[in-house]
Amino acid sequence: MSAASLVGRFLLWSTLAGVLGAAAMVLVLWAFTCSGLANARLIIAVGSLLTRSYEKAMLVGGFVHLSAGIFFAQIYTYIMVAIGHPGIGTNLICGAAIGMFHGLIMSLILVAAVADAHPIEEFQQRSFAIALSHWVAHVAYGLVVGAVIGASGIIVAP
Repeated sequence: MSAASLVGRFLLWSTLAGVLGAAAMVLVLWAFTCSGLANARLIIAVGSLLTRSYEKAMLVGGFVHLSAGIFFAQIYTYIMVAIGHPGIGTNLICGAAIGMFHGLIMSLILVAAVADAHPIEEFQQRSFAIALSHWVAHVAYGLVVGAVIGASGIIVAP
């Protein structure tokens, strides 16, 4: 297989994994928000952090979230390829582990720094439930990315 073909497959599958992982993350955060456990409206929060208003917050936040989902899926995929164990099971575990670590870091950043800097009072709240919702969403993201990469066949047994 040529190098260009390998790069193309890597980009195709990691992009698909990122899009699906970002969607899974939004679903988990939506569930937390609908349940009343936490205000986990990430897309609106990110968009309004950048635009400083609710206007266009969904569009900007959605673009940033989707772009970040694809970018981080490429990092997750690179790690999974480097580990080199084909199959869904191993990559589900790997994706979940990376998601746990990534989610811990992002939850701490969210609670420690973003809440202070956010221009909209609604998103200045800090709570364990908000941090937990984002951590769980990152684990879900990692599980989905791991499942897609594991099923893709881009990892070949050594």
